[in-house]
Amino acid sequence: MVKNRYIKKLFLILILVLGTGCSNKNSNENVDKVEEKETIKIGCMRITEDIIDYVIDEMKDSNYKIEKVVFDGASNIPATALNDGSIDGFVVNHLQWVEVFNEKNNTNLKMVKPYIYYFKNGVYSSKYNSIDELPKDAVVAIPGDPNNMDRSLRLLQRMGLIKLDDKKELCNVADITENPKNIKLLETEITATVKSLYDVDMIISGANAMRLSGEDFEKSLFNDPVDKDFPISLTVNDGTEDEKWVKEFMEATNKESFKKKFNENYKGTFILYNDIKGE
Repeated sequence: MVKNRYIKKLFLILILVLGTGCSNKNSNENVDKVEEKETIKIGCMRITEDIIDYVIDEMKDSNYKIEKVVFDGASNIPATALNDGSIDGFVVNHLQWVEVFNEKNNTNLKMVKPYIYYFKNGVYSSKYNSIDELPKDAVVAIPGDPNNMDRSLRLLQRMGLIKLDDKKELCNVADITENPKNIKLLETEITATVKSLYDVDMIISGANAMRLSGEDFEKSLFNDPVDKDFPISLTVNDGTEDEKWVKEFMEATNKESFKKKFNENYKGTFILYNDIKGE
């Protein structure tokens, strides 16, 4: 009898030990589950990667882990990656560019409101100090994608250098009706336009691209007066714009700490909409 009681006690102790071990294991698994964050991949290019870094910093206590995916090359690569599901969103192209991409590729990418910023676009030259100095047969480098080409041509028209048959929604070089100085247009990939600065007479480029290249981005011969009409923000696939991570991402861009870092870094080449009165 004593032996049986002893065996029963050992059996009860064993059950308690095993039960405690399982409880601890389940508890540890629950902790791991709480600490595991959902990874969100956000595409960018060198010109916008600092923005993603600032958002990552603002969202460090979020349940989402923002992973920055930096693309190099043509400006359409992030949009293509978003459409095929390789990334969850991107911050690169302006609204009109995204709309044209959707139309040409039968995609449904959506830019999230309120828009974050716009970029200053200008005219630069390593040879001349004013538009009036531009000689006949001058070579001008402009972005070659449809939307930014249209924007560049309209800027040249505002400067009085060409006239366009601008009845079309998007103009190209074939729509130039008057070109008194016989300007030659060199079409470039927008990310490479600034590289032509010393090879041509004039370029049309974003001020931040000039800044990143170490050039004097404030020495523009002419500033685009419609910069604000080309907003940039987080772009996602249609139907995902109301997801929680999108809301947290956009909230991060509205924090004072984000805005401070943004303005200090971009030095006026990118302008936040919520820094503008009336926006």
